[in-house]
Parts: sequence; structure tokens; C-alpha cells
Amino acid sequence: MPSRPMRKRSARSLAALAIGALALSPGAARPEEVCAADAARLCAGIPPGEGRIFYCLKANLDRLSDGCQAVVRWAEERAYDVALDCQADIFAWCQGVPPGRGRVFSCLMSRRDSVSSQCRDALTRVSAFASACGGDALRLCPGLTASQGAAVLVCLVARKDELSPQCQAVLWP
Repeated sequence: MPSRPMRKRSARSLAALAIGALALSPGAARPEEVCAADAARLCAGIPPGEGRIFYCLKANLDRLSDGCQAVVRWAEERAYDVALDCQADIFAWCQGVPPGRGRVFSCLMSRRDSVSSQCRDALTRVSAFASACGGDALRLCPGLTASQGAAVLVCLVARKDELSPQCQAVLWP
């Protein structure tokens, strides 16, 4: 069984990759994001990318607006579900892979035939998310990159009324 620090790192790695599997183009962040005001207030001066803004929001969870708190918790729960399914496989196959920029996801995908069926199912869910929601993310969240995966999910949830039926079906089955 992996040590506690490794489990936390694995969960964080997969949390970032679970949503960061989307390949998004850079641009300016949309002010309509549900957490934009909280990020501006609590995370000013923190450079975006690598999930830094998301982790700043998470660190200030008790100081966030109710809407942003709900979205951050929801995004974490979704990502954590996938992390649990692949935790042992990350430890077995991708232990030395640095998290971020989809590296852990790529590592697991390259070993898809060797990972557990539980992890394979989780990778399928991530791929389904990327396929169903990739266009919506490009259209609705142009300022976010794949390395800001959790922020992509936060943005999509904040704009749920504008999502395609395919993306809604993946996010809220």
C-alpha cells in the first residue's frame, strides 16, 4: 500500500489530470466564472497555471462565496472519484512522473492494457469527459489551459446552462 504522502500526491495528480485531459488553448479568463471574484480577492498575485488558482481557492475554502465553495467541493469530489480508481496504478506504473500538464494521464493511458479494470473504467470516463466537453470548454472557458484542469471544470459547472447536451450528460449522468 502506498504511503500517505504518495496517496495524497497521487490524488492531486489525478485530480489535475482527470479534468486536465482537455487540450485547451490559452487566452483571457472569462469573468462569468463563478469563482472569479473570489480568485481576484483571495489569490491576487498568484500566477495562473498548474492548478495554482484552484489550490489557492481550496486553501481558502472557508472564505469563498457559497457558490464558489459548492463548485470547488463538487469538482474535487468528481476528480477524487477518479483518483481513487487509479491510485494503485499511479503508484505501480507512474510513480516517478511529475504531475501536471497531463503527464500522469498520458502515463496511465500508455499503460491502459496493464492498469486495473477499475482504473481503465476511470480513464474511459475522463476520455468521455474530454470528448463530450472539449468543445464547450474551448467555447466557454477560453482563458483556461489543460494544466488548469480543475478550473476548467469549475468554469463549465458555472456555465452549465450554456453547455451542450453531450457535456451535460457526462457531468450530470
